[in-house]
Amino acid sequence: MGDEDKQFEATPQKIKKAREQGQVIKSKDISTAIFLIVMFMFLYYMFPFIWKQLLRMFVLLYDEIPLISVENIGEMYVMTIVIITLVSVIGPMLLLALIVAVIGDFFQVGPLLAVKAIEPKFDKLNPVKGLKNLITMKSLFELVKNIIKISILGMLGFMSIWDHRREVLVIGLTENLFAMTTLLGEILFAFMIKAMVVFFIIAAMDYLFQRWKFLKDQKMSFKELKDEFKNTEGDPHVKAQLRQKRMQMLQQSMLEAVPLSDVVITNPIHIACAVQYTHEEMEAPKLVAKGTELFAEKIKEIARDHGIPIVENEAVARTLFRTVDIDQEIPPELYQAVAEILMFAWKITGQSVPGQGSPETTQNATES
Repeated sequence: MGDEDKQFEATPQKIKKAREQGQVIKSKDISTAIFLIVMFMFLYYMFPFIWKQLLRMFVLLYDEIPLISVENIGEMYVMTIVIITLVSVIGPMLLLALIVAVIGDFFQVGPLLAVKAIEPKFDKLNPVKGLKNLITMKSLFELVKNIIKISILGMLGFMSIWDHRREVLVIGLTENLFAMTTLLGEILFAFMIKAMVVFFIIAAMDYLFQRWKFLKDQKMSFKELKDEFKNTEGDPHVKAQLRQKRMQMLQQSMLEAVPLSDVVITNPIHIACAVQYTHEEMEAPKLVAKGTELFAEKIKEIARDHGIPIVENEAVARTLFRTVDIDQEIPPELYQAVAEILMFAWKITGQSVPGQGSPETTQNATES
């Protein structure tokens, strides 16, 4: 079924079914951006502690251990010092990374356990199908997005160094290790600030795109709506939603037919009925659109935009609205009244009246 047939927004049942299959609105860049800012804040505030722990380890390894008999200490002591130090430094970072990853996903999709999404699918082992999956619009989009991100990071790195180019040259000549370390920290800090801002902008844009793509992919055709109604028959919410979808489709069809009509007959305030008559194709005029209140105003607005005459006739408008269905020919008892209105409209637009030579020979409906 073509995408052009899927013109209706997904129902809550369709969204729920997609969620059960693991299809949700999710942006990996959101999680990445959250991870970056949390890790940056962690390193910024915990760097003194981390630096102290590493210095302590190096001092112990290079200053104290050579003075102590290796036979009394053993290799296990050295390894214990190294492992304890690394765990105290890396452990909190790994734990924080795990927590941030969980929170990032929860923030976007909420609590979700999609069993169907993790079920083994042996058709994925097909190399031909796997190759086709590699070359898709989604994969190409991700490739372009990653290239853009890498390019931006490279540009930000260059800008961060360029902003400190004089300090880099001066410190490089002095060979002052402490000054070089301090400057490197300043450059990294400036780079991380710029990178986080850019990544959050990219993440926001990607989330909006993923949301648009998800809702577009979940759109439904009228047949899918009817099938869903059959499967959930009896649900008042589904019935109401299906009625709403039917009305939306009918109203859209009517609005598209208004520019093809010959005249719009109004009440004049509350009702608008668009009538079309093609002498060669129709036995009688046909009602192509009708509506009340706001929808009637929309019909009249479209008629004005397309130069369709609007004629006020309360009795005819009410009768058409109450007794004639859309795309149905008008009843014989309305032939005379509608014919007079059509002739009046054709005279306004300069059209020839069927069966007569020119609009000058027509009779003004208002004179009858």
